[in-house]
Amino acid sequence: MLMFLSIGGTMIMRKFHNSFAVGFFMGSVVAMAQLFLLLFLVYCGYAKDRSLAAVGFQEEFVMSILCLVQCVLLASFAMILGAHRSDIMVKNTTTNAGEESTQGESAYEPPRTS
Repeated sequence: MLMFLSIGGTMIMRKFHNSFAVGFFMGSVVAMAQLFLLLFLVYCGYAKDRSLAAVGFQEEFVMSILCLVQCVLLASFAMILGAHRSDIMVKNTTTNAGEESTQGESAYEPPRTS
């Protein structure tokens, strides 16, 4: 799932700068952060159950910490993305006649590859 998020995020950040794509990407990042928060809680509960049963629980504890770190990283990226979403979206729109109408500053153009 993280692979799809990173590939889709790269496509959106480089090519698709409309409000729907940026909003969908932000929602996906927030949903992934919540998933890792839930995984953190599940691993913590499983580690507690295993420790009460006097069985090794170090693996579950490490996984819970990794899930918490991933949750914090994704949540912070979602907050940064939300704060700067207007800078990412295209501000030029094309009318039916093919003329560009500007709404503020010029649009961001990604670097061209040859």
